[in-house]
Amino acid sequence: MADTRIDVIGIGSTVYDMLMVVNRFPQEDTKQRGLETRIQGGGPCATALVAASRLGLTTAYMGTVGDDSFGQYMLDDLNRWGVDTSHMRVEHGAVSYHSAVLLNQETGTRTCVWNPGTVHPPEPEQLDERALRACRALHLDGHMLDAAIHAAEICHEAGIPVCLDAGGVYPGIERLLPLVSLLIPSEEFALRFTGEATAENAALCLMQRYHPQVIVITQGSRGGLILDEHGLRRYASFPVRVLDSNGCGDTFHGAFLAGFLGGMQADDACAYASAAAAIKCTRLGARQGMPCDGECRAFLAERGLLLNPASSSRKSSMEDEAEGARR
Repeated sequence: MADTRIDVIGIGSTVYDMLMVVNRFPQEDTKQRGLETRIQGGGPCATALVAASRLGLTTAYMGTVGDDSFGQYMLDDLNRWGVDTSHMRVEHGAVSYHSAVLLNQETGTRTCVWNPGTVHPPEPEQLDERALRACRALHLDGHMLDAAIHAAEICHEAGIPVCLDAGGVYPGIERLLPLVSLLIPSEEFALRFTGEATAENAALCLMQRYHPQVIVITQGSRGGLILDEHGLRRYASFPVRVLDSNGCGDTFHGAFLAGFLGGMQADDACAYASAAAAIKCTRLGARQGMPCDGECRAFLAERGLLLNPASSSRKSSMEDEAEGARR
């Protein structure tokens, strides 16, 4: 895959997750039997890349792991799910990012305890500029910020869409936002970062400050907001019986990119991404539970929602501009 054009390159978090299902959240200083345990790859950026890969895109991860057992697992797991790892760095003697996740069967919620380890993010000069200029989109999650900003500058200059999963208000994130064309913040981020009282006002504030092509504010089970040249409106989520919510937000981001690069407008891309996230919630495993394209379309069709066939067969105007810039 390293010699072919990559649809989406990601720079950000990849995590080794130990996932345990419990019938209820444990009390402190007690012992409790777990119902099921799984080891899996996690992290917002890396998991979104897996989702995009499952939905038919070629993807690559451009970050760092340690040479410990956590890092080796993540390297093997990304390869297993079709994510190109030829641009990854493996740091000798470093401890990789890892976490323990409890899934509360009683409430359908998750609790995560994480350790960032000791890995160093790639330096800007260590990034493969040629690969970045040849990709169709760059996906970031706010981690490895200096490398992310450098990559975003390259892609922004080349007219390549830069997508940001803005889940947390990390120090320096305001340096990245002017380079982002597809801004997908959580409601928590949008309110905290802007200081606005409502998600609607936060969306308008972010658009006024940074002028991305589209803003999608995610609000979990309440769906969310879309703001672009067509104005501000809502998109819906889909009620399902939740088995495992871990990774559903990352699935949304990867699916939104798959829809966008497939030519969908924002409303269709959000419906497609919401379907992917909902299906994932009904299955155990952040990556094992991800749907394919046919499952997402069937899920929507069962609910009377058909994607615009014209929008799924053409490139976006931004992609056309990027193609012209490369020529």
